[in-house]
Amino acid sequence: MYVYFFIFTEMKNTGRDKLGYINAVRGLAILLVIVLHAANAVPALPETFRYVCGKGAFGVQLFFVASAFTLFRSYSYRIEKEGGAAARNFFIRRLARISPMYYTAALVYSVICYLKPGYNDGNPLVAWKVLANIFYVNGFIPGAINYIPPGGWSVGVEMAFYCCVPFLFARIKNIKKAAIWFVALGAGTVVLKLLIRYALIRLQIDYHKPESWFLYFWFPNQAAVFMAGIVLFFALQLFSTGSKIKTYTGIAASTIIMVVFAYFKRNIDPYNIIPEHIILAIFFSINIFFLAQHSIKLFDNRVTRFLGEISFSLYLVHFIVIYVLEDYFPFAANPYLHFIELLGLVILTSAVISKLCWRFIEQPGIAAGNKYIKRRAHETPAAQLADQIL
Repeated sequence: MYVYFFIFTEMKNTGRDKLGYINAVRGLAILLVIVLHAANAVPALPETFRYVCGKGAFGVQLFFVASAFTLFRSYSYRIEKEGGAAARNFFIRRLARISPMYYTAALVYSVICYLKPGYNDGNPLVAWKVLANIFYVNGFIPGAINYIPPGGWSVGVEMAFYCCVPFLFARIKNIKKAAIWFVALGAGTVVLKLLIRYALIRLQIDYHKPESWFLYFWFPNQAAVFMAGIVLFFALQLFSTGSKIKTYTGIAASTIIMVVFAYFKRNIDPYNIIPEHIILAIFFSINIFFLAQHSIKLFDNRVTRFLGEISFSLYLVHFIVIYVLEDYFPFAANPYLHFIELLGLVILTSAVISKLCWRFIEQPGIAAGNKYIKRRAHETPAAQLADQIL
C-alpha cells in the first residue's frame, strides 16, 4: 500500500483540512450495508445477484478505515491542545458519541424482540447477551458478538479499537511504522485464522456454523483494517496527487481492481485463505486518499455527505425498518422489483428516523460529553487529584 501511494503521488501536503469527504465515505459505507441487508430480505433473488449484494458487508470495513483515520487525526490535535488529559477526554468523547444512540437502540430492539420473537429468529430474548453488548464486551463473547442491537458486533470491535488508540498513537509516529504494523497484523490474521480453523477441525466443529462466525467478527481479525486507516493518516500528510487527472485515474484504477478482486475472490482463493476484508481495506484507503485530493461528485455529494452525517443512527435503525416493511408493505412479486422497492423505502424511511435520532439523541449526547470535559478542565488541580485518588 505504501508503494502504491508513492507511485501515484508526489511529495506535497494537500492543505485540505476539511473532512466533508469523510462523511461522504461514511455515506457510501452505510449504503453498502443497507444493500446487503435489503438483498438478504428478498430470498427469491438469483444467487449471482445476491453474491454481488453480499459484498456490501465490507461497508463495515470502510467505516473502520475512515474511523481509524479520523480518530488518529483528532487525537493528534487533542494531545497538543489537552496534553495529559487527552486520553481521558478521548474516551469521554467516544462514549458520549456512541452510547446514547446505541443504548436507545438496544432498549428498543429488546422490547420488540421480547414482544415479537420472530424478529429474533424466533428465539426468546437472552438478557445476558444484551448486557454484553451494552457493556461493549460482546466482541469477545461468541454467543453475544452480534446479538442486540443488530449489527452490534461492529460497535464492540470499534470500542476495542478505541481502547488501543492512545497506545498506538504513542508508538506509531510515521508511515513506515504504520505500514509495518499493518503488515504484521495482516500476517497475524492469516496465521491465527489457520490455527483456529485447524483446531476446530480437530475438535470436529464446523467453522462455517453461526457459532463460529465470531472468528471473523472479533477484533483480532479486524485489527489490520484499522491499521490501514492509520497508514492513510500519515499518507495524507506526505503525499498529494497534484492534479485532478491523477486523482480520477487513480481512483478509477483502484476501484476497478477492487471490484474485479471482490467478484472473482472465490475463484482466486477457493480455500478462503486470503483475508478479503483486509485486501479491500487497502483499496478503501487508496480511494479515500484520492477523495481527499479532489471532490468526485459520483462519490462525494450532498446525498452521501448527508447519509454519512447520520450514518451511525442509520446503521442501527435500518434493521427494524426492513423487518417492518417486509411484514406490512405489499412489494412486487418480481424479486428485482421487490429489492429495488425495499431498498428505496428503507433508505428514505431510515434516513428520516435517523435524522431525528441524530438531532435529539446523538447531538445532545455529544454536547453533554463536551460539557463534562469543559467542566473538568476548569476544576482546580487539587479537585482533580482528589477524584483520581477516589
